Amino acid sequence: MDKQKFIERQMRLIEAVCGMHRQIWDLDESLKKMYPIAIVKDDIFYIFGRKGQNCEYEFIMEYPAAMELPAKILAAFPLDFYDDKIAAVICADEFANPDNHVFVFHEFVHCYQFENFEQALKKGLKIYGEEMQKGNFMWEITHPFPYDDEVFVALTNELIGTFGEISLENFVRYHDRLKKHLNIIDFEYMVWQQWKEGYARYVENLIRKKLGMKENLNGLSAPFNRVSFYEIGCRHIEALIKNDPKINRSIDGLFYAMTRRLKPAKDSD
Repeated sequence: MDKQKFIERQMRLIEAVCGMHRQIWDLDESLKKMYPIAIVKDDIFYIFGRKGQNCEYEFIMEYPAAMELPAKILAAFPLDFYDDKIAAVICADEFANPDNHVFVFHEFVHCYQFENFEQALKKGLKIYGEEMQKGNFMWEITHPFPYDDEVFVALTNELIGTFGEISLENFVRYHDRLKKHLNIIDFEYMVWQQWKEGYARYVENLIRKKLGMKENLNGLSAPFNRVSFYEIGCRHIEALIKNDPKINRSIDGLFYAMTRRLKPAKDSD
């Protein structure tokens, strides 16, 4: 691989991302700031950071990954070799497709969450405390939620059947019923994913609507999985914002609005 040509190619693609940002930055508070972009090729991070206050980037460094990375990685996490700065991380093959640039902004939403209240909110969760004691830093991905539980499946199918109307009451009823069934660990995991990933999905779809792109509705049908929480959370947030258009100006307030009625009924086993 000609490294210089590769870097120049990534810079041109990042310029396209900046062009997209100029069209959508005012859709949500989480889109106002741009974050570092780490492009992965052959398990090497190529780091591009912001240059000044404008939407301009420059190549910063390359750094070998400490382990083999997923082939189609798309994530947001702090880079310990880059002053622990939070960054959007995307594999080069996916980034080469302009249709995937919207996902960079999905990850920028996670960067925004990370810098604004996410860490404090996590510390209030029992699941977070227990997983940190185990050293399980991947709990948000690996937690074995009972997606095939008959009650969960039935209630989730029932909720999805109401998505033709944007009704906050439907989500309140859904959570009230599940809080009586799930243990506290599974319940916390569910509402955490609905807030964290649901908010990113909500903003992603705002962008898609603005740019005339097809909405991302993955996760709407059984068999359910973690991605199902993305769409359920997105619809819940949409209902909350319809009820109170200013609520998403404070994402911790949005989290508490989603969870304030959700004290679980029983402890984990």
